[in-house]
Amino acid sequence: ESRIDHGRGIVATIIVERGTLRTGDPYVAGVYSGRVRAIFNDRGEKLDEATPSMPVEILGLEGMPNAGDPFQVTESERVARQISS
Repeated sequence: ESRIDHGRGIVATIIVERGTLRTGDPYVAGVYSGRVRAIFNDRGEKLDEATPSMPVEILGLEGMPNAGDPFQVTESERVARQISS
């Protein structure tokens, strides 16, 4: 699920399923790619990383993915751009 937040830009709410999501990780979300600029927990506290089963808000999206689009961390921004193209 994603929305536009004035002052923060496009914000996506996700649940981490596997692994650890960290600020700065390159990602693919639907047809968009980029780097995670910031992570916030359900209480609005800024985090450096999120672990499995954590619901978090992600900032730094280049566009607004559709609800249900997969969010996947990649090894580099180059790989993320190739996947999203």
